[in-house]
Parts: sequence; structure tokens; C-alpha cells
Amino acid sequence: MASPTPLSPLHDWLGALDEDDIRSLLDLAARDVAGLADWLETRRAAASDDPGDLLAIVNRDLAPTRRFYDYYQANHYASNAYDTVQLLSDQAAQATLALIPVIERAITLTTRAILKSDDSSGLQGDLVRTLLDAHATAVRSASPALTQPEQTRLVKWIVKYRYGGTQDFFDPDIVAYAPGLSATSVAQYRKAITGIDLGEYGGYPLRRLAVLDRDRDAIVAASRGEPTNALVAKSLVADLEEAGLHEDAVAYAQMGVRLDSRGWDRTLIDLLVEDAVTRSAADEAVTLRRSWFARFTQSTAFDALRETASHAGVWEDERPDAEEKLSLNDPRGFVRYLLAEDRGDQAWDFATARIDPTEAADVWLNLCKYRSATRPADTLPVYRAILQQTLVVTDKRNYRSAAEILKRMRHVAQSAGADHEAEFTVFLSQVVEQNRRRPTCIAAFRKAKLI
Repeated sequence: MASPTPLSPLHDWLGALDEDDIRSLLDLAARDVAGLADWLETRRAAASDDPGDLLAIVNRDLAPTRRFYDYYQANHYASNAYDTVQLLSDQAAQATLALIPVIERAITLTTRAILKSDDSSGLQGDLVRTLLDAHATAVRSASPALTQPEQTRLVKWIVKYRYGGTQDFFDPDIVAYAPGLSATSVAQYRKAITGIDLGEYGGYPLRRLAVLDRDRDAIVAASRGEPTNALVAKSLVADLEEAGLHEDAVAYAQMGVRLDSRGWDRTLIDLLVEDAVTRSAADEAVTLRRSWFARFTQSTAFDALRETASHAGVWEDERPDAEEKLSLNDPRGFVRYLLAEDRGDQAWDFATARIDPTEAADVWLNLCKYRSATRPADTLPVYRAILQQTLVVTDKRNYRSAAEILKRMRHVAQSAGADHEAEFTVFLSQVVEQNRRRPTCIAAFRKAKLI
């Protein structure tokens, strides 16, 4: 329901009510408006100094009530829980000690719910991760700070939550907790982790402890040694950067770039370029981008080269060779680039020679949109080819797309002149007749006011 505007009659009426009138109005609304009473109770608990009030809200909203939540029920649970989870997250920034066990209860309940859910949407998982972040934030911000006995209890809770046998896919991050913990508490966590069989792929806590220690060798060892592919190198570089070991991160980023055989992820090359720019080594940054683009001649690499070279003031020198490489290896990307550069005529000529409209409808529809402003008749054969290809497969989405194409064709034909408009009318009649036995298609045409 929309809120009243400042000068609305409703706003004026509410402003004229006294305290008793407003109380009566809220009582009536809480009784008659679904969900309002719970919302008001949540607001009251949030304002209360008694953590028991907030705990009651957590138990009310987060406790699972089904043996199993299917996909839609799981999403409904996540939607209902969102406000309470967000409330805890907001309060964590200025936490009291009493808030920490309340967040722990929320983590326990949402984890319990996800263990009996189809969480393929990821919404419930997001709730748990938000609460874990809030838990660490509360530990860091708690006033007064946690005493040593309270920290010892916390460490035991963290270890039990992850390694108590209930779940194994949410890992509390010791690095996030560390600012609120003493050296003794971190040592307790380290001792507990050392005594657990983490398995072959359970090295996450060791990696996080190595980051906390800022220990290069330990970080590499926790990552199972020297990287053998770019993905492992990326993870290792992120840990080294987080630990403040920038020079080591750069060295492993260089190794990861050499190992990369796909070029799908620019994270490592971006780090090297950023490092070069920070050192005012613009030529090195451009060389890095040029080498990457030479290996992976894709639009994303081209765009990155253009941006870096432009900042260095050398794009005009790089442009001819880069454009040629892109045109040869990524024709569709080259057309999109030309259109973005407002070189539409060149894009049209290039696409006419290199790209079949029936194999790249999205590219050609954008080209036609540009071309129809100056030479509309040129676009009509292209629209026709795309339309016919679109209607090959029986699908209501294809019918909707075909209707949109026909609407564009009609507008373009009108712009092209009477002869072309008459040709379109005949063509439209043919299309309708050819699809007469497709009632969904005909319905889509009618909805688009084509017939």
C-alpha cells in the first residue's frame, strides 16, 4: 500500500489524530490486517532492551515447521524470514553481548530448515550466510567486549556448528571473528581445528588461519601447494592479497595467467594491470592487456585493452590491429563494438559480408534498428529471414518474438514507402495463412494487433 503524500487528505487526517485515536487505529489494524500484528511485535522486540523479546521473534519466524520444504515452500520460508534476519544483521553493527546468542539461535534454526529443504534457489543459503556475517560482526562490535570465558564459549560454538556432524557446507570465518578475539581464543580455535580430521578437501579453516597469520608458505600449503591451474591460482592470489602479501599475490597472479587456457575470468590479469597502473607503469599495463587479448580474442578482452590503452593515451596506436583481430575472431562482438562507436554503416557492411541473419538474430535486429533510420528498405529482407527462422520451432516465446518482428517490419515498411508497405501487407497475409493451424501463434498476432 502506498504511503500518503505529505499534502494528502490521509496525511492531514492522521496528523489530526491524538494518541488514543492512533492506539485504537493500530489495534484495529493489527486485528484486521494480515501480518501487521507480527510486524508490530517485531518492531517492539527490536526496540526492547530485553534480548528475550528478540529471541521470541527468532523462534517464531525462523523455526522450521515442515518435515520437508519443496522449492516453493523453501522460497516462502526465506521470504518470511528475511525481515527478521535483516533486523539481526542491522543490530549486529552495535551489538550487546546478549545479542550474540540470539544470532546463534537464528543460525541454528535457519540451518535446520535448509537441511530439510530444496534450496536450489539459494535464498535460504543466503539467510544463513547473512546470519554468519552478522554473528562475526556482533563479536567484533560488542560493547562491552567479550570476556575470555565468553570468547571460549564462542570458539566452542563455532567449532561445534561446523564440525558437530550436523552440517558441512557453511564455514564460519575465523578471520572475520579475529578482531573481537584474544590471541588465546585464536589459539583455542587453532588447537581445535588441528585435532579434527578435515579430510582431503576440508582445508578452509587452515587457509583462513594462514591468512590471519600472514604466512605465505602456510597459505600456499593450505591451498594444496603450488597452483596447477588458473582457478587454484585465483583462490591463492585472493588469500595472499587479503593477508597483505601483495608482492607474493602478484607473483602467483603471473603464474596463474600463464596457466590460464580459457580466458573466461579476468581477475588475475586485472590484478596485474592494476598493479602496473599503481606503479605508474602504463606501458606495462597496456602490454599485459595486449598479450591477453592476443591469446583470448574476445569482446571482453578487447574492451579491457581499449579502456587501459585509452587511459594511457595510446588507443589510437592500438586500435587498427585490435579491431582486425576482433573482426576475425569475434565477428558478432565486432559488430556490437562498431554500433557502440556509432559506426553503423561500417557495421552493416561488415555483417552483410560475414554474418548470416538466421544465425545471429540479436545482432541483426540491432543492426536493422540502426539502419531503418536512414535506409529502411534495406532492413526488410533481413527482418523477413529472421521471422521465418523464428517460426520454424513451435513455441509461444517464438510466437511473441515473431509478433514483435512483424510490428517492427510494419513500421519500417511504412517508412520505406507505399510499394514496400503493400509488399508487407501481402507478406503478413502469407505468414498468417502459413500459421493458421497454430492457434497460439494467431493469438499472439491478434494481441499485437497485426490481424
